[in-house]
Amino acid sequence: MAFINHYSMVWSGILVLGLGAFFILRKGITIKNGLIWLAIGIFILVGWIVLRPDQATTTELSQFQGNLGRNRAVLLELQSPY
Repeated sequence: MAFINHYSMVWSGILVLGLGAFFILRKGITIKNGLIWLAIGIFILVGWIVLRPDQATTTELSQFQGNLGRNRAVLLELQSPY
């Protein structure tokens, strides 16, 4: 189950591309249908690149540590790396 949870974006992308191929390409392969399917794939790839988690940089960590204890509210957001 953890494998599915960690790679849910990949599985969702494969499912959407598969369904897109089924519905778009069922009448035959044309340039228009191929471009639509390719656009869906590019949209999914760009979404994954934009939404994937990354590691915090040391400047972000030092800024966070610098703001602690200054009587200012600090938003602490915990995220899973997957």
